[in-house]
Amino acid sequence: MFKLNVLTPERKAVFDQEITEVTVPAYSGEMTILPGHAPLVTTLGTGVLKYRPKGADKTFSALLSWGYCEVTPDTVNVLAEFMQLPEEVVAEKAQAQLIAAENKLASVVLSDLEFKVTLNEAAKARASINMTKL
Repeated sequence: MFKLNVLTPERKAVFDQEITEVTVPAYSGEMTILPGHAPLVTTLGTGVLKYRPKGADKTFSALLSWGYCEVTPDTVNVLAEFMQLPEEVVAEKAQAQLIAAENKLASVVLSDLEFKVTLNEAAKARASINMTKL
């Protein structure tokens, strides 16, 4: 067992939750962390965090966007810029955001920064939609 902490600027979403495993959306792809994992620090991308609390028979999830994940021998600390729980997702709104972002990417000349921001908006909307299907 180890503990999970998930913090954003707006809320302390998970604090000292004993878990058996966690999957984080690392910048270079999903990373599953089990007890005894080697210590590390990684950058987070946009995607779904999944974790299984001790004694639970189901996995919990949350959408994260950008941040850091620190793994120590007994704790996983996730500091994210944005977090959304499955019950906070409005599917129609997420679908509209995805369509708007994809249209912008396809039809507007964007600066490098605008391109990255719009790409992240599309990724957040897509991950929101996918999270509701878990």
